[in-house]
Amino acid sequence: MPSPIAHLTAAYVAQRIGMAYPPYPNGETPHFGRRLLLTTATFSILPDIDAVAGLLAGDFARYHNEGTHSLLVGAGLSLGFAGIMAWRRRGFGFWFLMAAGCYYAHILMDAATPGRGVLAAWPISNRRFDFPLTLFYGLHWSDGWISVRHIWTVLTELTFAAVTALVVFALDGRKGAGG
Repeated sequence: MPSPIAHLTAAYVAQRIGMAYPPYPNGETPHFGRRLLLTTATFSILPDIDAVAGLLAGDFARYHNEGTHSLLVGAGLSLGFAGIMAWRRRGFGFWFLMAAGCYYAHILMDAATPGRGVLAAWPISNRRFDFPLTLFYGLHWSDGWISVRHIWTVLTELTFAAVTALVVFALDGRKGAGG
């Protein structure tokens, strides 16, 4: 699994996309940008909530990357969240897409990291899915909290974050220049 660095980089990209397409007819509402950033960051990290149980039980591998990495769980949480956000105003589809997009990006990123795969179809299936193409080096929790391999993870993901930010800034610059 990638570290929070990569997952929060995806959240940042989603927040920037969402800011370009606000769901309200009169543009942004007060605190819309902060609310959107909180949403994208939360849903980009939320599948790893099972790690808390692993840390508390002292058995990280047993609890982490289980049912919370399911597309159905992500859809359910995103539907509930979008319903709450759209209760008094429009924007159900917007909030659902933002939440589900970030949740699903997390699952896809974990599947593109070497390891045991993700339970993407849980509870329908206990089969683990992974991609044949590795995009992230990932964390190696079996090495413990302190490991030289974690340094490589941080370096590669900081590079990913920096390149992503440069692309976003370049695209913003083109948009501002009329392109």
